Amino acid sequence: MHRRSLLMSFALFAASTALHAQTGTDAATLYVPFPAGGSSDVFARTLAPTLSKQMQRTLIVENLAGASGSIAANKVLSRGGSGDALFLASPTETILAPATMKMAKYKPADFRMVGLISRVPLGVYVRADLPVQTIDELVAYAKSHKETPLNYGSVGIGSVYHLAGTAFMQAVGVPMTHVPYKGGAPLLQDLMGGQLDMALFPADGHLAKMTANGKMRVIGITSPARSPLFPNAGTFAESKTLPKFNTVDVWGGVFVSKATPEATVQALHRAFQATIEDPETKKAMDTATGGMLAAPMTLDQLARFYSTEAQRFEAAVKQANIELN
Repeated sequence: MHRRSLLMSFALFAASTALHAQTGTDAATLYVPFPAGGSSDVFARTLAPTLSKQMQRTLIVENLAGASGSIAANKVLSRGGSGDALFLASPTETILAPATMKMAKYKPADFRMVGLISRVPLGVYVRADLPVQTIDELVAYAKSHKETPLNYGSVGIGSVYHLAGTAFMQAVGVPMTHVPYKGGAPLLQDLMGGQLDMALFPADGHLAKMTANGKMRVIGITSPARSPLFPNAGTFAESKTLPKFNTVDVWGGVFVSKATPEATVQALHRAFQATIEDPETKKAMDTATGGMLAAPMTLDQLARFYSTEAQRFEAAVKQANIELN
């Protein structure tokens, strides 16, 4: 056997041994804080088979929606440092929920990131029959319909998408109605059904496929440059009305409770990195994210990234003046 193969086999055995020694069980759960069908669920179910193989354990994907993801977050934390509860999460659940919801009895530092999946800009998605094609036209339409304000959707009060929608409303300077949902799937269903006017949502590969049916459109992108997934959608920087508009972007990663022992965290980190580097899984994830997979990070780099993001999002909450619910 080649030396590289021996080293890989030893690493896999060491990871599996660390996990089994800590939990004493062959099963683990990957919690998804939203219903099936959304981007988070797609990411989880794409990662799960290979991650399960790398962990040498059965990995069950469980959707636990509600309260901006804080129900799933509390569930993960309630299982302590067992190492058998993983959390596929974003800033919405780990940072924004505890900053905006009284029922979220935790803080960002209660979680530890073991892997970053992707970081993507937001797109301005509108219902198919909304008579606008650009950001400037959307701004003009909103201002001319003050008596019947536009509504915008999010996956819950205090979520990334609520924050982005509020920032957009404040930038336009007219009232808009926030409509919170329990997850991305029901939100997108209403948007494509014409019951919802707009939403700022990830400009990723999963949603790019959903726009192909013509039932919703992307008319703008929050990134500095145009997205290759939506080449016809201009950026805010290109607009005449909101060229300096800036809002949060969205990322997703895998977390565990901070109570998880260091050896188990390291084993999970190695398993995650091996999963992302697996050719078939990488190909599937590239398709789901639109080629926006994050570059590999060490645990120290992930800790610094998460800490910086927590400070950035907490400042954004204060600026948006979202009241604690």
